[in-house]
Amino acid sequence: MPLDIVQALSELVKIPSEVYYVENKLVRQHYREAADAVARIAESNGLKVERIDLEGGEIPTLIITLPNPPKSKPSVAFVSHYDVVPAKGPWKIDGEEIDPYTPIVRDGKLYGRGAADDKSGIVASIAGLVDLKESGAELAYNPVVIVTGDEEVGGTGIRRLLESGARWDHVVIVDSGSEYVSVGASGVVEGWIKVKGRSGHAGYPHEASNAAENLVRVLSDLMEFKAVRGSKISRFPSPPGSPVPYVWGRFTINIVKLPPSEPEKHNRIPGEAWAGFDMRLLPEEDLEEAIRELLSTISSIAMKHGVALETTILGKQKGWYSKNQAFVQKVVTAASKARGGNIGIAAELGGNDGSFFDEYGMDVIAFGTIREGTNIHSEGEFVYLEDIEFFRKFMVEFLKA
Repeated sequence: MPLDIVQALSELVKIPSEVYYVENKLVRQHYREAADAVARIAESNGLKVERIDLEGGEIPTLIITLPNPPKSKPSVAFVSHYDVVPAKGPWKIDGEEIDPYTPIVRDGKLYGRGAADDKSGIVASIAGLVDLKESGAELAYNPVVIVTGDEEVGGTGIRRLLESGARWDHVVIVDSGSEYVSVGASGVVEGWIKVKGRSGHAGYPHEASNAAENLVRVLSDLMEFKAVRGSKISRFPSPPGSPVPYVWGRFTINIVKLPPSEPEKHNRIPGEAWAGFDMRLLPEEDLEEAIRELLSTISSIAMKHGVALETTILGKQKGWYSKNQAFVQKVVTAASKARGGNIGIAAELGGNDGSFFDEYGMDVIAFGTIREGTNIHSEGEFVYLEDIEFFRKFMVEFLKA
């Protein structure tokens, strides 16, 4: 029997397997419950599941295979993740208020946190394996489905798995789009700019050094750096619908706040203020060089304004790009056949776990179930059910001999 994708995906979306930071402390919620549900879906459909506890048991990881995997065939890992960014409800869908963790289906779309990113990828990969098992077709590759956590906070699950010695010949990152085959992904650097000052009474500003106003001065000058980043252009095409034809550098300020130590009062001048930034690199850009450029720029701005500040890098990940063009072409051919029309190539504007496989010399592409406009990381996230069906067809086309 083919896997019921609505039932399976609904079961996973109901689990709030969130990951987030409280200050600099990582919080993981319901990871074990999510992994157990994935294992239950796979095993109840006749697949083999190996369970691995990573990071001291904090990140349960699953290796899912066919019951009788083909021997002496190159391996292909289909990689997805069960962790999701936090969601606050209610969401309003077609005038109806829903909880983000109570999935609903409307007009061929399943709504809920993680429905697209990336629990649809988990379900699609398992569904593809089940279809191959049921067909009994001769395979050109040995497929392996990898499901882990922490993708949304730097890829600790995959990094620990690879550090343990796990290797595959080829890798498909399923945490990706369905409209093109991705041959690369952007690097990312994120962190805090912490401006220091001297607190005081708002009626006596001359006796204080206003950290909030100093932060505004720093951020104003950083807009020039934003333009410099935007002038960096990759050799790899951007996704369809992008404002720039080739992947470009990006820098954004996404959080401006007072730290927990600073009371929020209108009549109090704060002694410290923070800004959270996100910098996106070209797939082929050198990570450490980009960080040096960022830190040098911030330091120069601080000196210009006489501002005391500290820059903290919270996370960093280099980009990647496909090296094996024959592998890319096989994926494109299979995807086009499954779609019934040509599938193009592009590089991701976001980052993904492909960076870690690339570091170990494995062939990597990214292709999945997340179509543009599905509100990932936002209110009203959904996945088109037809994209899950498309991916399971792609797996069969790609893997069969």
